[in-house]
Amino acid sequence: MVDHLLLMIWHALLVALFFAFLWRRSSRDRLVLFAKAFLIMAVGSVVLGWLMYLVP
Repeated sequence: MVDHLLLMIWHALLVALFFAFLWRRSSRDRLVLFAKAFLIMAVGSVVLGWLMYLVP
C-alpha cells in the first residue's frame, strides 16, 4: 500500500513542475518557482497536518 505522505509529495512535485513550465520562460526562473512552490506545498501541508493533529 502506498503511503499518503508519498502521494502528497508526488502531487506537490508534479503540480510545482507544471506551474513552473506554465508561468516562467527561462530555466533559472522555472527552477526558482519550482523550488518555492514545491517547498510551500510539501512543508506547508506537513505543518498544517501537525497543527490539525494538535487541535482536538
